[in-house]
Amino acid sequence: MLTPLDINKKEFHRSFRGYSCEEVDEFLEQILRDYGQVYRENQELREKNQRLVEEMERYTNLEQTLKDALVMAQQTADEMRRNAQREAELKIQEAESQAREILNQARLQAEKTERYRRDLEAGTRAFKMRLRSLLQAQLELLENEDRVDAEAAATAEA
Repeated sequence: MLTPLDINKKEFHRSFRGYSCEEVDEFLEQILRDYGQVYRENQELREKNQRLVEEMERYTNLEQTLKDALVMAQQTADEMRRNAQREAELKIQEAESQAREILNQARLQAEKTERYRRDLEAGTRAFKMRLRSLLQAQLELLENEDRVDAEAAATAEA
């Protein structure tokens, strides 16, 4: 591609019946100015295009990074949800196990209390029977004493 410098340095050979040098020089200067302006605009547009391409790549990379971050966040949320579910299930199992243990202990305590109550009732019955026997023995003893006293009084009178 021609540069403005190439146009400026271009020299033509002079011929006998050629064009007017002044007109050619003026025309070349006008072409040089116009071409120089177009050349600079073209360079600026190339630079701008390069910046835009780089910016587009940066935004594309940013978009991919955001997509990756979103996927990672979704995976993390899913994993946290699964972990929370597992933890909840474990806590439920642990609570159920503790509840079973408490119920077993309560059942054992109730059985122990029931045995103690039955033992107390049996002891009470045994105590009542011994007391009744003792009282009957005492009554018999008193009755025997009354008989002996009555016989002694009858013999003393006779």
